[in-house]
Amino acid sequence: MEEFIELLKNFQFTNAVWVLMIPVSLMGIDVLTGYLNAWLKHDVKSYRMRQGLVKKCGEILVLLIGKIFEYGLGLPSIIMNAISFYIILMELVSVIENLDKIGVPIPKFLKKGLHQMSDSIQNDDISKDKEG
Repeated sequence: MEEFIELLKNFQFTNAVWVLMIPVSLMGIDVLTGYLNAWLKHDVKSYRMRQGLVKKCGEILVLLIGKIFEYGLGLPSIIMNAISFYIILMELVSVIENLDKIGVPIPKFLKKGLHQMSDSIQNDDISKDKEG
């Protein structure tokens, strides 16, 4: 977790708009690649698509709440950057998985690196939940 915090300290967006635009753009790409994967496998199901879209809406709400708290309460931008970065990471992992399923060659080091970072963050959160 210390590595993630250190990464966040040095992580900055070029503009406040990108804090929201990058995760939302990746959500759209994730929906598209997920749909393409289902379409190729003749497995398009509206129920699964609705579930995915509801999840994306929830992620957008988390981003908006973070922005409201950042501006309304004067919280440091590192908190909003962390929220945005985590969603970016989740979406990148999902897009890479979808592209891999579609047949796009993905370098192993990229898949492994993204999965390790995602697992590291999630496992730290879980272990802290069990302790607390």
